[in-house]
Amino acid sequence: MRVEFEEFRDKLPELLGKLQYGDEHQVIITKMGVPVARVTDYYAEPFKRRTGRAKGKFIIPDNWDAKNDEIAETFGVK
Repeated sequence: MRVEFEEFRDKLPELLGKLQYGDEHQVIITKMGVPVARVTDYYAEPFKRRTGRAKGKFIIPDNWDAKNDEIAETFGVK
């Protein structure tokens, strides 16, 4: 995510929250469109995804893979 310095200053708590909760992994601060700094989350390397991020955000039904054979045939895999 890229933000101008003024926006970064005005939205600092919101942007830090996005880093903390994994919505973003880095914020690049720009001045007149030119990158001047990068703020990254503390625990992960930039762009490295953390496993378990979506835990509890959706439900997978028990029969989620019931049509695997049909899908494979459609794409000529089987």
